[in-house]
Amino acid sequence: MRGHRYFMLTKFKNVENEKIKKSFLKVMNAYQSLHDYEVVLIQKPIKSSTMQAQPIIDFKGLLKGVKRYKINLAEYVRDSNELKVADLPKDVLTGWFAHELGHLVDYEPFSNLQMIRYGLKYLISPKFRREAEHAADYIAIDHGFKNEILATKRFILEHDLLEEDYKAKIRKYYLSIEQVEMCTVDKTFMQPALDL
Repeated sequence: MRGHRYFMLTKFKNVENEKIKKSFLKVMNAYQSLHDYEVVLIQKPIKSSTMQAQPIIDFKGLLKGVKRYKINLAEYVRDSNELKVADLPKDVLTGWFAHELGHLVDYEPFSNLQMIRYGLKYLISPKFRREAEHAADYIAIDHGFKNEILATKRFILEHDLLEEDYKAKIRKYYLSIEQVEMCTVDKTFMQPALDL
């Protein structure tokens, strides 16, 4: 039963909330290309974000080429001590996870060593960062999460408790609401992987 393999490979660390677990598993179910990889959702303090999708790169992975991934998940939405991630509306939480798992799909073609280069380019090149964030949104939409991506964007951009610099970051690097609305799910969005 290959289709249920991801239940064995999907792990949770410090995640107690059932709504978070169910939402994450729902999105994982739609991302079949990730079902052969270990994916760990880790809830922990994050300073600069609400969620972060990253490869797990260790010595064993570098030698054997084994790919493992993690999603870091904050307890609170960035810049807020009041908005708990567990209290987000279901469609917003699902859209957020759809975007983050979109990053993992985008990482798939790259070896662990190439992912180190990817990470450096993401940090130093605003153009590359924008392309990576757009790709994650497109992948999420292509997997059927267009409405959830829209819900997440509207939540961030229209919420009074979130700071303007966070909203400015979303406007700068991510697809706009208008761009998402123009997307259609019956179209394949992804071009070849980002040029490293």
